[in-house]
Amino acid sequence: MIDRGMKIVLMYHDIYRESVSESGFQNASAFQYKVQVDEFEAHVAAVSEYCKNYPDVEVDFTFDDGGCSFYTLAAPILEKYDRRGTFFISTNYLDTPLFLSMEQLRMLAKRGHRVGSHSHSHPALTCLDEESIAEEWNVSVRKLKSCVIGGMTASVPNGDGNRVVMQKALEAGIQTLYTSVPTTKVNDYDGMKVVGRYVVYQGMSTTDVMSIVGNKSKRRLMYVKWWLLRMVKSVLGSNYNKLKGVLFPKPHSGLPIE
Repeated sequence: MIDRGMKIVLMYHDIYRESVSESGFQNASAFQYKVQVDEFEAHVAAVSEYCKNYPDVEVDFTFDDGGCSFYTLAAPILEKYDRRGTFFISTNYLDTPLFLSMEQLRMLAKRGHRVGSHSHSHPALTCLDEESIAEEWNVSVRKLKSCVIGGMTASVPNGDGNRVVMQKALEAGIQTLYTSVPTTKVNDYDGMKVVGRYVVYQGMSTTDVMSIVGNKSKRRLMYVKWWLLRMVKSVLGSNYNKLKGVLFPKPHSGLPIE
């Protein structure tokens, strides 16, 4: 079933050639989101062809964290297919090894890509007090202003937010806030748009990605699973991750994660 007039937002992190250690954060929780470059190009090619056939379906590519692969791999592939990405940056890591430099970020903006905040230090914002949440957004927004064309956008680190996180984002001047809620519905929070995204994991095939893009039933099922997890998370405690693994099994590429 084709959803005409729909915007679907895909959520990536780092892209790599041979090793997941080439770019971005270096921990197991980050590695599961890193996509091999040939797989990523296959995703972009398939989405681009789909959008040519169904021009009233819009698909956006977004990227979290700020790894150097945004500049070296992701952007050139997107440009090859006449597409542009939205790159969300944790500004504390700019100009550090394996992450973007400020100059690279400016170049991405000049080439037509969008730049937004992913907080300053990438904490779990819902675990912070209000003052610290505000500081995370404000510092990041200040650092990125010179690279932003149009309104300020942001994505929530770790994908999970609450009303305080949204309120402090709004007060920091953020006009559109992206989450990891698997939905195409755009909500409004006092004039700030709140947009859901579909996470792409390491090892997901082109068929997997296109089933998200082109299958409304698949997207609805993903949302139901997400909603169920959200409802039981506080009850299950430490067992939450086990249930999450059952409901959202992650495909593996077979490549070593090191």
